[in-house]
This record gives sequence, C-alpha cells and structure tokens, in this order.
Amino acid sequence: MKDSLLHDLENFEVDRSGIALPFAKRLARENGWREEFSERVMKEYFRFVFLAMRAGHPVTPSEQVDQAWHLHLCYTRSYWDRMCRELLGRPLHHGPTEGGEQEGKKFEDWYERTLESYRRIIGEDPPGDIWPSVKERFASAGAGRWVNPSDYWLVRKPSAKRAGTLACVGLLSVATAGCAGMMVAKVSVGEGFFLILFAVVVLVAIIYAISRIGGGGGGGCGGGSGGGWGWFGSGDSGCSSGGDSGCGGGGCGGGCGS
Repeated sequence: MKDSLLHDLENFEVDRSGIALPFAKRLARENGWREEFSERVMKEYFRFVFLAMRAGHPVTPSEQVDQAWHLHLCYTRSYWDRMCRELLGRPLHHGPTEGGEQEGKKFEDWYERTLESYRRIIGEDPPGDIWPSVKERFASAGAGRWVNPSDYWLVRKPSAKRAGTLACVGLLSVATAGCAGMMVAKVSVGEGFFLILFAVVVLVAIIYAISRIGGGGGGGCGGGSGGGWGWFGSGDSGCSSGGDSGCGGGGCGGGCGS
C-alpha cells in the first residue's frame, strides 16, 4: 500500500487555481525545458521531499529536482505554511555546500544513498534523465550561473553524438549547396530559386530535429528538516538572488531531525 504522505505529496498543488503562470510553466521557462519534462521534474521533486522524510539519512537531489526545490522555496506560503507546516509537520531546510573536497565527497555519498533509498522505498528505478548517476550528477558541479536570455544567445555544447550528427549536417549542407549551384547553372532563375529554397527547408528541418534531442539541465542542492520551526517566517526563504546558490561545488544536502 502506498504511504499516505507520498500520496499527499504527489497530489500537492503549489498554485492557486486559475492563475496564468502556473508553477510547472514557470519552472519550464526558467530552465529552458519543455512543459511535459517540467511536470515530470515536479513529480520527482515531491518524491525527493518524501525521501527526506522517510529515508532515515541525509538526502541530496539531482540538479533538475534541485531547480524545482529552489523555485518552490520562492513560493514561501506554499512551501513553508502549506507543505512544511501543514503537510510534513516540520521544516525542510535547504542546506548548500560549504565547499571543499570533503564537502564534495559527502554530497556524492548522500546522493548515492538517495538513489538507493529511492529504489528501496518507492520501489522503482529513478528516471535517468532526471536522476543521473553520481558521476554525471557532479561532473559539472559549480559551473552553473544565471543568464538572461534576452541579453545573450545560448548555444548548447554538443555531446559526442550531437557533434557527429552536426558534422554530417555540415557535410550535407556543403553537398546540397554544390548540387544546387550546378543545377542552377542549367535551369531558369525561377527553378533555381525553388531548388535553393527547398534545400534550405530540408536543412532547417534536420537542424530542428537535432535540437529536439536531449532532455533537461544539470547542477544541484540538498537539505533536510530540522528539529523545530526556528526562524520560520523570518524572511530567509532560501532563495538566492545571485548566480552562486552554494549548490555548485559539490551539491547540497540535509536530513530529518526529530
């Protein structure tokens, strides 16, 4: 039988009804995700909260789950009042890394234990595109920063698979341009323009298909619930206004107090 707390968390509504910009859409917008992926991350975030309550050890989220956690912390009434106070019965604090090699190893261990507890308690394998391996999770730790896409163009670095595909596209482009040039020399201006336009449309379609390969982002934090409400409602929401949230160099983590 499913734990009632897990059931309540999976049905927890962050938003008031009828708002124009719901949590899932905001999360997708801020991370450049598709909304369907954002909704899956939300589900995994609430499963992470459940593990923080039930695992019996400190837990650390994946980068994607951590992005949902960061955003939920900014919804202070939803997070602190409705989820922590009313549903969990205790605060769940966000505990960033203090930096250094020892901290890095600690959070790697916590993350590995979190994956193990996910399988043991929830009874499923965590989805790999949201919960990567320990090595993948911390490979680029500390590299994240806030970027305003209205001021900068963002171009994703290609993986080995994408690089090979892009190379093929480049070769195809050259070949297509060469063929189009030879054909234009033998046909009328109108027909030549049509052929070039057709080649451009094909290339755009290929590039668009490549751009759809892949899933979400990368990075992370963790936290845990303390033994009392402490500074509950004092104004420290756990949100970071700058680029360094403290989650980069080795992640974050926490555990449940009594």
